[in-house]
Amino acid sequence: MIRRAICAALLLVSSALAGGAQPIPDQQAQLFVEFARDVSGNDPQVMATARDLIETPPTTLETIGYYGLEDAPAAERTLRGIISLLDAHGHILGFEDKYINEMPLVLEQHGLADFAGDPQKDIMSLFPGEIDPETGPSDTQWRAFRKGFGGHVRAIEAAMARKGHVLLSLDLPLGDTLHLWCASTAMAEKWRGQVLYFGRNTLDRRYFSTVTVAVTDAAWDDYWGFLTYALFIPERYSDLPDYE
Repeated sequence: MIRRAICAALLLVSSALAGGAQPIPDQQAQLFVEFARDVSGNDPQVMATARDLIETPPTTLETIGYYGLEDAPAAERTLRGIISLLDAHGHILGFEDKYINEMPLVLEQHGLADFAGDPQKDIMSLFPGEIDPETGPSDTQWRAFRKGFGGHVRAIEAAMARKGHVLLSLDLPLGDTLHLWCASTAMAEKWRGQVLYFGRNTLDRRYFSTVTVAVTDAAWDDYWGFLTYALFIPERYSDLPDYE
């Protein structure tokens, strides 16, 4: 009976831990609070929900906001939930790979960028001439597209700067979405390069041993990678162009 009771107790503890009952370490929790506050501008609704997520780490797809992470460590689930929350409230912008070519237009529509009539805003403007609707861009057009990518990137950065913003990325493992934060210069200086989460990978379907979530400079390499999918860029032209 005693052994059976001990086993039952251990099972309950194990279930509670798997269900997200383990607490977030204080230092990690404070970092999450500060991140949510700075990104949201101390939005009261966001902050209340973020604190709830920290107090009770999310365990469902709806509260985590990402597929397949129900068994991830509590701190990772919590941060993912906060990122989903910030996205839902418009404080960060998430662009799926198939819609990535709309990113500059969305930035402008949200008042976050001023392209001042720069035609390089439109990624499709990098193709010279008319594109054959039957065969798609010619080799000459693809080469011009690659050559113009750096100017397109600089046009986005300049448009953001005109509005006093710096474009940062949230570097997340997995996923088909590019997460962007249009930060003030001060916030960019504070958060650029900040690791929000680092931990051991506990999910079999992920091939890496550790998980890192960080704030980085705009991930133009990921932007290009998404464009290769959205625009069906041929493999022979899919290598990342020089955009510096």
